[in-house]
Amino acid sequence: MKMPTDTLDIPLLIRLIEENPEWRVLFRRALLSDDMLELPELFRRLSAHVEAFAEAQWQIHEIIRDLTEVQRQTEESIKALMEAQRRTDESLKALMEAQRQTEESVQALMEAQRQTDESVKALAEAQRRTEQRVEALAEAQRRTDESVKALAEAQRRTEERVGRLEAAVEALAEAQRRSEERLDRLEAAVQELAEAQQRTDESVKALAEAQRRTEQRVEELAEAQRRTDERVDMLAQKVDHLAVEVNNLRRTIGATVEEEAEDWVMVLLEQKGYQILEEPRQVRMDGEVDVAIPAARDGQVLWAVVEAKTRLSRREIEDWANRMRSEGFRRRLAQHGVPGPYLVYIYGLRVDAACDAAARRFGMGLVTGRGERVPPGPLLPPAESGEEN
Repeated sequence: MKMPTDTLDIPLLIRLIEENPEWRVLFRRALLSDDMLELPELFRRLSAHVEAFAEAQWQIHEIIRDLTEVQRQTEESIKALMEAQRRTDESLKALMEAQRQTEESVQALMEAQRQTDESVKALAEAQRRTEQRVEALAEAQRRTDESVKALAEAQRRTEERVGRLEAAVEALAEAQRRSEERLDRLEAAVQELAEAQQRTDESVKALAEAQRRTEQRVEELAEAQRRTDERVDMLAQKVDHLAVEVNNLRRTIGATVEEEAEDWVMVLLEQKGYQILEEPRQVRMDGEVDVAIPAARDGQVLWAVVEAKTRLSRREIEDWANRMRSEGFRRRLAQHGVPGPYLVYIYGLRVDAACDAAARRFGMGLVTGRGERVPPGPLLPPAESGEEN
């Protein structure tokens, strides 16, 4: 049955909600949209997407590291090829120098052969002239007896010269034989040098082909690196965009979680017989307190301090307990208008299994969206006066 709006006392309804915090929880659940109520589930899904994206980012880093290692090995191979190319160039220079020296030796031998041929021609001409003279002497001996003695003496001298000429011819023939042997050895050396030159040309061609394949592979790696960089840039942009959305959602969820914690702790305090003295507050300081509520019972004034988390773990309970046990932290709380003593609570939208035992061990109240799971322990006293630790 709908109540007419002209008879609905809105200020009275607001006052009743303020005086009854448990109504506030019920009204929030009735007034909030399904989207707001589904925020925890959306946050869980978003966390799963973020974890999957982090895993993909890690795999990309692994791929980049492998590509970097391949790049390093390729550079080392290129350096080795360049060193081999340098040694080959030095060998080619040495072969060219040997080739030049060989050509000079061949030219020298050809010059010696030419001179030998000229000497042989000169000796043949001398032989021809000698034979002419012998014929002339024989003719002179036949024409005159008086010239016999002179011819005999001339014949003797001619025979001596012929003997010396024969010895010279034999020496020249021996020199010619040695020259031919040297030429044979030189031809063999030239043949070996030509074969070595051919093998060197083949090695240079093979090295050039290997160099071409290496350059092609380097170009392929550079193209793959470029595509990887483009993908990394796109992923980085998506990460930045996602980070902005996550931060916005985190702020929205954080504010909602703190309001839930505030309402539940106020309801619990009133159920335990406490009177709320003023509106809850946040304490902005180094290690802020999400909710601080002053309350009184049996003439004793205390402060309920609450840490609110979307996802609560044992480690966060320990951190909150250690902060509240710190004299310096409680002293700073007093300086910000929260003097204590303190009733310590922690609120979690989602709570790990180990949180209950941790809350009991540290004497801390544990509250979730379903109510109080672990009651708080004894009050923590105010900080002692003195210098801050």
